[in-house]
Amino acid sequence: MLDEDQKKAIKELLLKRERERTATAELAKQWLVEEGLLNRDGKLQPQFGGEGKGEQDD
Repeated sequence: MLDEDQKKAIKELLLKRERERTATAELAKQWLVEEGLLNRDGKLQPQFGGEGKGEQDD
C-alpha cells in the first residue's frame, strides 16, 4: 500500500505531466494522438465514439 506522502508525490507528478502536455492546443493534440484517443487527423478514434469501422488508425 502507498502511504499518503507517496500518493501526494504521484499526484503531483501526474499534474505536472498534464500541465506540460496541455500547455498549447498543439501539444494537447499530439499527446492525445500518442495516447491513441485521436487519429493523426485529430479525429476521435472509432473505439471512443469517432466515425469509422472500429479499427484503430495506427
